[in-house]
Amino acid sequence: MARKKEYISQFFMRDKLAFTAMSKAGIVSAENLKHHCNLAESRIKNYVRDGYAEKILFKDGKEFKEAYTLTSKGRELAERQWNLREHYHAQTRSPYHDLALSDKYFSLSEQVRETWKTETQVRIEFMDKLEELRQQGHRDQANEYFDMMKQGLISMPDNVYTTETGVEMAYEVITDNYGRQEMLAKEIAVSIMEYGYETVRI
Repeated sequence: MARKKEYISQFFMRDKLAFTAMSKAGIVSAENLKHHCNLAESRIKNYVRDGYAEKILFKDGKEFKEAYTLTSKGRELAERQWNLREHYHAQTRSPYHDLALSDKYFSLSEQVRETWKTETQVRIEFMDKLEELRQQGHRDQANEYFDMMKQGLISMPDNVYTTETGVEMAYEVITDNYGRQEMLAKEIAVSIMEYGYETVRI
């Protein structure tokens, strides 16, 4: 008879830390889950067994390592259990971008991590900014920005977090696939939203 009972029956703070990281950064290495979220190997395996996470293999030098991303079932649990929403859309075909993003996430203090906004959340705030411009009588400018976004001439950064000094900082992981136009589209969004801007090239 097939096993119906799930391996995990109770969730703890370490699970919240892990699900939050995967929700906000897309893909997280097993090393980061163990080191920063205090997860045992068996706990991570049970995430996969219960269908909450998917294992992704990536090459680091000459060896393959493991990373994990939330499944739709995992995202549903994150929303129900910890009210985590507007998840970052993981790039599973090329995990290195998201791995760099999660490395940045874990490099921040726990206080700053709490302020981390995904690209989806930043896009919502950008749309709120356009509505604010319309209400201030700048309808033409707001419509121009909206049209530029639809054409790909404005694009949201990977995430935004608030530094310990109160500065909203946009962060972008730049890969070899980025062209000048794509980078410019990010820069325009950052300028409109008046964020600081930090990038890393991988």
